[in-house]
Amino acid sequence: MAAERHLDFEQRIDRGLAGAGTVEEKRAVEEHVAECSACAEYLSVSRRAVAGLKGFSFEAGPGLNARVMAAVRERAEQMDARRRWVRLSAVALLLTVLGTVVDLQVGRWAAGFFGLPSMAVHHGLMALWIVPSFGLLVLFPLLPLLAAKGNGKGRSI
Repeated sequence: MAAERHLDFEQRIDRGLAGAGTVEEKRAVEEHVAECSACAEYLSVSRRAVAGLKGFSFEAGPGLNARVMAAVRERAEQMDARRRWVRLSAVALLLTVLGTVVDLQVGRWAAGFFGLPSMAVHHGLMALWIVPSFGLLVLFPLLPLLAAKGNGKGRSI
């Protein structure tokens, strides 16, 4: 509770130093600072910081907001693309594991059922399922990097 009260007065002090505080807030801050050494120290340090700026100011160009929003939009798109690649990588991993389980458990049964040599079924599953899904598992994390490199934007992850 006391920490919240100090935070409230620190915010009031900040507003007052920025010229945005109301008369009531300024009066409440003065009364509180007279009793609270922590907030008095905060006010003193804040006043020295403001004085140290010595009229420092800057102007934001008219396009600043548009550039900031464009950067935020681009970052959100990058994060969406990354999530897509992570999901595809998870699917490739699942297919690789599933193919391995099928090869180990069902492959022997299928070989016996169809009268095929066990190694033929094993090689077939390796060629048609396990190797391609493992290739995708390795390739999917690299695709965003390769796409970013192709766009000339560098690393996008």
